[in-house]
Amino acid sequence: MAKLVLPPIYPVTASSGTTEVDHIAQARDFLSAGIRVFQIREKGMDDRAFCSLLLQIRQLCDQASAKFIVNDRIDLALASGADGVHLGQTDLPVEIARQLLGKDAIVGISTHDRAQFLRAQEMDVDYVAIGPIYETETKQSPYPPLSHQFIREVVELKRHPLVAIGGINLGNATRVWEAGADSVAVISDIIDAPNPGQRISEYLRLSRQ
Repeated sequence: MAKLVLPPIYPVTASSGTTEVDHIAQARDFLSAGIRVFQIREKGMDDRAFCSLLLQIRQLCDQASAKFIVNDRIDLALASGADGVHLGQTDLPVEIARQLLGKDAIVGISTHDRAQFLRAQEMDVDYVAIGPIYETETKQSPYPPLSHQFIREVVELKRHPLVAIGGINLGNATRVWEAGADSVAVISDIIDAPNPGQRISEYLRLSRQ
């Protein structure tokens, strides 16, 4: 398994924000802005329609030599030829995902506190997400915001790339990177922007400063 190199920003599509999202349009925006790893997150679409959408995104990514990851759904990641899956704490175990998708698939996992984060370091994953870092309206979570200070407290313990998620925007992303996050996963601050591709470019410029 080749070591995953995450870009400083890891965009995530979603259809539950304040705007209606066309995942394919979002994927095009991500790719046009130079993103080569991103996640598709969809909670309400029926399986047949979602699989059809993912197959179209597979074609777009093949043309751009990019990778896409499916949130939660190991079955649809497998059916669509996605490059991997992102798992939550209540999804199927990492071991099952690895068995089904293979050793070369990208497997990431969400964690929400120190104990979950430390357990994830022992798993066969390619990255560990931690959050919510700040308050967010994109996803209701029973876990309190951790703040970027939490990243400073655990960064020396990480064995996998660390992705920070939750309430991250252009105003606080630098603090999160400086705390030790390898990448920031951003949803609403991109999909709700008038020009998502331009917003991604702003993040990339900020990450180089």
